[in-house]
Amino acid sequence: YLYSYKLPDVYGATTQILLKDREVYDYQTSVYKSLGYVGVYGDLVNQKRVLTSYDLVDDALDRLDFDVSYFIVGRFKTSQVHGTLPFRVVLDGLSPKLYGRPFDMKILDAERFTLTYDRGGEIVSKTFPFDKPVQDEDFLITVSKSPYLNDSTLDTYTATDYQFVRHDRHALVSQFMQRITVFNHEFTTILQVSVEDEVAARAKMFLDTLSKVYIAYTLKSEIDINENTVRFIDKQLDEVSSILDFHEDELQNYKEEKDILNLNREENIYFQELVGYDHKKRQWELEIGSLDALEDYVRNSSDERLLPPAVFIADDAFLQQTLSELYRMQMSRNNLLYSATASNQGIAVLDSTIQRNKLNLLTYIQNSRQAVKQRIADVQEQLNDYERMIRALPKSQRDVL
Repeated sequence: YLYSYKLPDVYGATTQILLKDREVYDYQTSVYKSLGYVGVYGDLVNQKRVLTSYDLVDDALDRLDFDVSYFIVGRFKTSQVHGTLPFRVVLDGLSPKLYGRPFDMKILDAERFTLTYDRGGEIVSKTFPFDKPVQDEDFLITVSKSPYLNDSTLDTYTATDYQFVRHDRHALVSQFMQRITVFNHEFTTILQVSVEDEVAARAKMFLDTLSKVYIAYTLKSEIDINENTVRFIDKQLDEVSSILDFHEDELQNYKEEKDILNLNREENIYFQELVGYDHKKRQWELEIGSLDALEDYVRNSSDERLLPPAVFIADDAFLQQTLSELYRMQMSRNNLLYSATASNQGIAVLDSTIQRNKLNLLTYIQNSRQAVKQRIADVQEQLNDYERMIRALPKSQRDVL
């Protein structure tokens, strides 16, 4: 019983953070909708790591007075307290060997106190005044007494033994990182953050401060992105405005030299067609790149990841259907493996079907690639024709256009 009584009490505090509103997911593509919340799982994992990161915890502790832990020493049990003692300790310049070591404190009267500590096997006891910074060979200490320490309460406080510990910041951050637990409620973007501490009030204060630091960090990231975007847009607008001003002046000079009111409509059509065909060519070249990447994905990905990123399949209904079917069969195979081995006849048949569908998919990709290459060749011929027409224009007029 005495052993259990001596064990420190541990309290838990919990808070919840809503990352995103469900309306965000209404704008996902049809493929991502079929996958549910898989698309945001990676973001949830990242946010969990941010909440338990060293920098975020360190920032939260910067805003709290947790560098010193306080204790009341009883006959059988030493209890940790926070914010309820008649004094506050500021301990700096501490010798490295004294970090994490207990300092026993005894209040002598309203003006003085005695400090006792172990310095490498030597028990040191010294008397210091309240409310004055004292520089010692081992530390720089200031103990500020509270208004509650007066003549009427002095007998109670002098009869009590106190103890405090100065923590190393790195060790303190690591300690709180280990105490934090982040849990995601299934099918939600709510993160439940919990922490354990020997002082209930301190656990609540830490969680409240950590939440504020996390929200401030999130807002700062969004503000930085927005500011960088605005600066980039302003820079681009300045460059475009400068280019437009230059060409407007050049065009005006050309018109004045040639006495032209409007440029020839046919010449504008040439350029519009040239740009249009070039746009088509680039689109199909990108499509070939997507097909190449998709083929490599299907050939080299493991069986458990048969759904590629949506950028490969967004515009092709056949690819969407085939990959969704492959994914469904793979999920069925995984479910069967819970009750059967890989040598099971049903699983073998399913593996054969999956392999056949993958081969059909690769054949479809190869045929699609050939068709797109033929389109590019046809468009290139059109581009060459329009380039020849444009080169036939007078040089000065072509340069302006």
